[in-house]
Amino acid sequence: MLKNSFWICVIFFGCAGKAVESDRLVSTNEIKYATTFHFEKSESKNYLVISEPWPKATIEKKYELGKSLNKIVCTSTSHLPFFEMLGMEEVVVGFPNFNYISSEVFLKRAKEGYLTDLGPDGNLNMELLLSLDPDAVIAFDMGGESNSLDKIQEAGIPVIYNSDFLEKNPLGRAEWIKFFGALLNKQKVADSIFNAIETEYIRLKNLSEKVTSKPTVLSGVVYGDTWFLPGGQNWAATFFTNAGGEYLWQEDTTSGWLELSFEAVYEAGYNADYWIGTSTLNNRNEMLGQDGRYGSFDAFENDKVFNYNKRIGPNGGYDFFESGYSRPDLVLADLIKILHPEVLPEYETVYFQKLE
Repeated sequence: MLKNSFWICVIFFGCAGKAVESDRLVSTNEIKYATTFHFEKSESKNYLVISEPWPKATIEKKYELGKSLNKIVCTSTSHLPFFEMLGMEEVVVGFPNFNYISSEVFLKRAKEGYLTDLGPDGNLNMELLLSLDPDAVIAFDMGGESNSLDKIQEAGIPVIYNSDFLEKNPLGRAEWIKFFGALLNKQKVADSIFNAIETEYIRLKNLSEKVTSKPTVLSGVVYGDTWFLPGGQNWAATFFTNAGGEYLWQEDTTSGWLELSFEAVYEAGYNADYWIGTSTLNNRNEMLGQDGRYGSFDAFENDKVFNYNKRIGPNGGYDFFESGYSRPDLVLADLIKILHPEVLPEYETVYFQKLE
């Protein structure tokens, strides 16, 4: 039941042929949740506008739509699922560092020679990139000063900025499928797929709102002397509350990540009901090996520690950080199953599992 509406959409739309001319027309009010991109129309031309191409950007990036993009290089694993969902895997010809890829489809394309490894992210092999002669590079920029991206543009290759990582709402991040749909002339397909995801997410959220108890949730782990955990307005925090949990820092106004001392986190969360999200620590022994103090938390003692490590690619990439951003309905279902298993008794989690 959970996946039916989405996969029906894919079956009927995902393998559609090239879009007809009318599918290229976009309106200015199609974006419902995403805040960092939108569409504009001027006379007969349509534009994709990235209003915040990097954090705290003071300029916007505008791209004219309707041009054919047959060869694309993308730079984040979170971009790849959108190409799969739109049935456009074949246009991706280059990617930096295959080790992070979890997708069987793209790993197969890499093995067959259809996808070129462009070297480590942030230091793309320009010679290889130029040999691919791509129509565009879809890139992300964390600070607005990227020498690598500057070199690509100087070589005459358009760089299209993707800032989906700045979205605070899970549905806002998933709505970036419309960004890819617009670039690939697959707007109608993208709209249909997103509508199915949105409908399922809202259905699940409504189910969780009916629960009478809200277990408390702790998240994150220590690196060095600092505990990193989601801020109260972070994408992850939204999931915890939408799943019927009480995130201990949900009143915080930070949209990024909090950096706290171990003592501050212990004081607030030693008796939390659940601990969800432990980075690359994939079992309880690894956790104790990093910091023995983890064992003094109630969630650890009560075997209520979960991580997003159920699906790891052959080279160690976490599928949660690849396809999870595009499927918030599945992430939400996983968290509801953890916090309120009685709400989804037959459901099996996709990304999360209890740590052994």
